[in-house]
Amino acid sequence: KKFKKQYFFIPLQTYNDFQVKVHSNYESIEEFIEEVLISFSKYASNEKLLFFKHHPIDRGRKNYYKTIIEMANKLNIQSRVKVIYDVHLPTLLKNAIGTIVINSTVGLSSLHHKTPVLCLGESIYNLKGLTAYNININDFWDLKLKVNYQNYLNFRSYLIENTQINDHFYR
Repeated sequence: KKFKKQYFFIPLQTYNDFQVKVHSNYESIEEFIEEVLISFSKYASNEKLLFFKHHPIDRGRKNYYKTIIEMANKLNIQSRVKVIYDVHLPTLLKNAIGTIVINSTVGLSSLHHKTPVLCLGESIYNLKGLTAYNININDFWDLKLKVNYQNYLNFRSYLIENTQINDHFYR
């Protein structure tokens, strides 16, 4: 709560995420990190922070800490960039100004917590009236967007009714 509504949240996807490889223009997570950091350094106001959260499955396989910190140092924004690991996701989402994803399902969780989302890849939920649809990352930092929660609830209901089977794995 110390940083409530002072930061943008960037949940990183796994280094080999199929959704990144097939449904985005990024060759790597590093490329995504670089785009976010460069845009943030140029277009976000100086009092705003950026919190990158490492994906828990990547622990022991890939660590972006050094990449993020070195790039933040080059851009002279190191004091405004944090890399975090085991922080409670709902708390991060509720207290963020906005969430930026490639196409992670964390974007849906962000909408659930009424935090605006910018998708930089192709995502089933990247829709006009639901996310920061068709908005450039450079403009996202200062837009003060609000989530249309009824649109989120309608989309969530649609997904549940049309894509989910109410069953039990062990039956």
